Amino acid sequence: MDVKLAGPWTGGVGKSAMIVRFLTKRFIGDYEPNTGNLYSRLVHIDGDQIFLRIQDTPGYIEVQEDLPQMLDSLSGCLKWADGFLLVYSITDHHSYQFIRPLFQHIQKIRPDSKIPVIIVGNKGDLMHSRQVAANDGLQLANELGAVFLEVSTSDNYQGVCDVFQYLCKEVSKQHSCGSRDKRRSSIIPRPKSPNVQDLKRRFKQALSSKVK
Repeated sequence: MDVKLAGPWTGGVGKSAMIVRFLTKRFIGDYEPNTGNLYSRLVHIDGDQIFLRIQDTPGYIEVQEDLPQMLDSLSGCLKWADGFLLVYSITDHHSYQFIRPLFQHIQKIRPDSKIPVIIVGNKGDLMHSRQVAANDGLQLANELGAVFLEVSTSDNYQGVCDVFQYLCKEVSKQHSCGSRDKRRSSIIPRPKSPNVQDLKRRFKQALSSKVK
């Protein structure tokens, strides 16, 4: 299965560290600003081997006036992705505020899609610097119809793994539903012509009269 994930994240929230943590189990705290790295790996989800593509979208130093330009630059990866992780840092309320417009932009680019979205509050280990309460993340996810999870990339590999595995499973469900719908549409019999049905009825009547 070719599962493609992209996350329109803001800069400095630990998204690159999350990806590397999931793929290698290692935590690396410092990264050079990326320009949109694409990771391709074979991973195992519930015993199934999946070819996974993860787009690490570029980080930004956000200014409110730059939001339309930032969203427009993300449109390319939004068109091909099958699932999204929208990540903010619980220590940065500004990054949290960008989740809603990012989600709305996904809906604009993919209006007919039931694409899975998970909102992730990262850096859960930095409780002393928390600026976004867990309930705020949960409330936002409920309003947007998304799933919410809070993790600590540095402290908990399993939590990060759960995020990616959950998203992969949701994408797989969407693919399975789509395949079933296609199969159903392909086996639905075509409506029979009323003339043909009438001929068959008359033919049966003629046979029954001969038997009598």
